[in-house]
Amino acid sequence: MNSTDTKPVASPRVTPQRSPGRAPRPPDEAPVTTTEARPTTRPTSSSTNARRGPRAHLARHPMATFLVLLFALAYPVMSLPVLADHGVIPDGWMPHLPGVDTERIAAFLLVFAALLPTVLVMTWAVDGPAGMRALVRRMFRWRIGARWWLLVLLGLPTLTMTFALLLGDTLKPVDVVPFAIAQVVGLLVNLALINLWEETAWAGFVQTRLERRHSLVVAAILTAIPFALVHMPLHFIGDISLERLAATLVALLIISVLVRLLIGVVLRGTRDSILAVALIHTVFNRSNNEDGVVAGLLDGQARGPAGLLAVIVLTAAVAIIARRRLSRSDREIGGGAER
Repeated sequence: MNSTDTKPVASPRVTPQRSPGRAPRPPDEAPVTTTEARPTTRPTSSSTNARRGPRAHLARHPMATFLVLLFALAYPVMSLPVLADHGVIPDGWMPHLPGVDTERIAAFLLVFAALLPTVLVMTWAVDGPAGMRALVRRMFRWRIGARWWLLVLLGLPTLTMTFALLLGDTLKPVDVVPFAIAQVVGLLVNLALINLWEETAWAGFVQTRLERRHSLVVAAILTAIPFALVHMPLHFIGDISLERLAATLVALLIISVLVRLLIGVVLRGTRDSILAVALIHTVFNRSNNEDGVVAGLLDGQARGPAGLLAVIVLTAAVAIIARRRLSRSDREIGGGAER
């Protein structure tokens, strides 16, 4: 039999199986490829510039950059009233108003020419607009409960007066109404002009971020060091000597550590209310200054040690009240929402 007489045998045709319930695809419909289903999004030039621009350089090392910017601004501007006080430069530019002395002018310049610009720039660089809004919300967070407001307002003055009386100070008569009005006005002025903005930087930025990497105690100590150093120019006002400056620095470091510990536990207890810690900072100052509430009510010299004892006792009491919020994991979870 010749090969031309044979017919090729057709191979059997295999019909593709469809999955049950799946509608057949029209013959003219092309299959959807992976690249068509998931289009690739290319980064825009603006986002690339944000990652590579000056904001990225500032945010790469936020704590170091914050401190460099702060001291680069603070020391020069604070030196101006100090130099004027010593007659090195003219003092005609300084305001001469009742209650406004060289120390207050230097403190005002520290806050508004150094601390506030630095914290705003760094918050924008690290956290962007969302972080700025979160910081402002914390600055004016007042819903913390009546118990916390009573503790913040009355805790330090009450304890300081109690310890001072136990250490030998005596009460002195005062005209109640004018005294109360003067103290309330002084407290509100200091809070609005100095301490609210000051604690926005120290508690709102520095201490909060350090607590995400360290324990509350370590974060307070690390915050206390630059906090004390940035206030040193205030102690160059008046007569100065090397021994006096060294003793002042040591005392300032000790006081700063105690105050930052108190502010740390209050910040946790009030769920990150910068307003609350700014107020307790103001109350601390008003409980220890020469024109404060304790100095106006007591005769004697026990106010200083009594004030430190009050800070220690109040810190321990707040730590007990807020003990469930003091762990590092609580800062990482609770504080991370508003970075």
